[in-house]
Amino acid sequence: MLCANIMTLQDICQKVAGTHIASVWESLLGLYDQLDRNCQNFQNAFNVHCPSGCGTCCEHFIPELTEAEASLIAAYILFVKKTPELIDLLASVDEPGSQCPLYRADSDYHCIVYPARALVCRLFGACPSEDKYRKPVFRKCKYNVAMDTPIFVKAEDITLSNLDIATMNTYGLKLEMITSVSDTEPLPLAVVKAAQRLLFLMVYLDDGSNMPEPDTPAPIAS
Repeated sequence: MLCANIMTLQDICQKVAGTHIASVWESLLGLYDQLDRNCQNFQNAFNVHCPSGCGTCCEHFIPELTEAEASLIAAYILFVKKTPELIDLLASVDEPGSQCPLYRADSDYHCIVYPARALVCRLFGACPSEDKYRKPVFRKCKYNVAMDTPIFVKAEDITLSNLDIATMNTYGLKLEMITSVSDTEPLPLAVVKAAQRLLFLMVYLDDGSNMPEPDTPAPIAS
């Protein structure tokens, strides 16, 4: 059994503090927290929301993940949810298909890794993109049938809102700064690979052993 006090991704970061992967996870969680708050402010200001119970985008899309994003999802599955069978499920996916394998229509938010979900999953339908002048604009998701959500929000209106709103492209660049690479792989393959790299952490999280001190060279698992 894994340590009973490991409950959140933040707990995992503290448990393995001083390692390279903990630093990556903390940076990624910080970025996610920032964009979640900013996207919520944008959605509230312009009445942008998904229809209740909708998960259509997940039914027609499989995310491409960076190593860092995949590693965080793998850590959530292994150390927070403690459901390694999900990794086996992802490993059994021969062809990606059209539906995200972590989508569940009957689960909270329709995503079984919601707290660790990838950047694009947080941004899609909830964040402005850029027009040809690199100004923020919003175009309604083609799957969104909510009648009270605007089809288009102009750059001028977003700018005049005085909100701290970044575009999808800006967040993508911030993600590259964390990962140092822009290469991506389909979610099933990326998460399975990441889980294999994280196996060394199982020892420390199983028996309560202390991880190396921050100034001690530690394995790179991302």
